[in-house]
Amino acid sequence: MITVRRSTLKLLSIALGIAFTAGIYNSMHNGMGWDWKAPGTGKLPREIVRGFMAQAYDRGDGAGASRDYFASDAADNVPLASDRRSGAPVAHQVRRVIGEGLTVVVFHRIGAARGEPARDVVDIFDTRNGRIVKRERHVDAAAGQGAAQ
Repeated sequence: MITVRRSTLKLLSIALGIAFTAGIYNSMHNGMGWDWKAPGTGKLPREIVRGFMAQAYDRGDGAGASRDYFASDAADNVPLASDRRSGAPVAHQVRRVIGEGLTVVVFHRIGAARGEPARDVVDIFDTRNGRIVKRERHVDAAAGQGAAQ
């Protein structure tokens, strides 16, 4: 039979508590996967997309918005879109925004700007860690031609 003194058990439980607390502290301060410099840190996916669109369309700073809001390895099926280049503000009208989980779908009409005609667009954004990691753009060409007239 093994006998252990009560004071030894107390010291052992204190040591284990300190070890667990140190492990939690280390994982929360050194092992986080978040990009703390992302403009969307601490924001909902809809707010991240809203911030990108405000900077790219309303302020005309598409290059800055792409740099700030898109992840460096982001997938985009239209990397040369007008909202990724800087210039004059681009008129746009958001028709509907749908968000589920980390995905945000924006139905909007983009006015004629930067050599491109007006068009109706559906953008599907995927977000992670405060940045946009993927965008799929689907253009309604028929509606876009009607919008330009």
